[in-house]
Amino acid sequence: GLCDADDFYRIPETEKYFVGGDVVKPHLLTTAIGHAFIASESIDQNLRGDSPGRRPKVDVHHFNLLGKLRESGLAPENYDHMPAPMTSEENFAVHNYEDRAHAEIVPADGLFLGHWSYVPRAKRTEQDITKDNVLGHFDERIVGLDGATAVAEAGRCMSCGMCFECDNCIIYCPQDAVVKVGKDSSTTGRYVDTIYSKCIGCHICADVCPSGYIQMGLGG
Repeated sequence: GLCDADDFYRIPETEKYFVGGDVVKPHLLTTAIGHAFIASESIDQNLRGDSPGRRPKVDVHHFNLLGKLRESGLAPENYDHMPAPMTSEENFAVHNYEDRAHAEIVPADGLFLGHWSYVPRAKRTEQDITKDNVLGHFDERIVGLDGATAVAEAGRCMSCGMCFECDNCIIYCPQDAVVKVGKDSSTTGRYVDTIYSKCIGCHICADVCPSGYIQMGLGG
């Protein structure tokens, strides 16, 4: 009883029927969430009467800092397009920001691996099902992790390419050029700021960043 769906998660040859999740493809919860994200955009376009256009070849949802700033009431001020030296002091500029939508994978040499000790993967166990015990056997063949082990396994994540607020860049900056953003202007994706009049480009902040988030010349 599965449903077919196009790239916009519409039922083919219909305009107002959208589907997602296990009715399209039994899979992970995160897969169903991805279907819903695309379907919700398609529904919005349909109600607006807009043409859906084409979905990107790699259809993923990227974090949008400008969208988050607007959502938090912290949108940049309008820029009058007049010459403005020292834009680090101006509120029309978004500092420590670059669009990383093109970068899907952070290579291992972009991480500070010295920060991470080797922790073996917690593998799930498997029940042995044979011809002698298969009849009447309704338990899961793959045994899930218990709560404590699942938490430990999640702790192995190295947050590749993402800031997890370890404060290394603040602690190790010899010029005190990296500071925490004030509570009145911080939001998701905006944790630290750079004082450009102090920064000498020494690269130490990038070297000690465990997750490879800081890229010199692009902000962090």
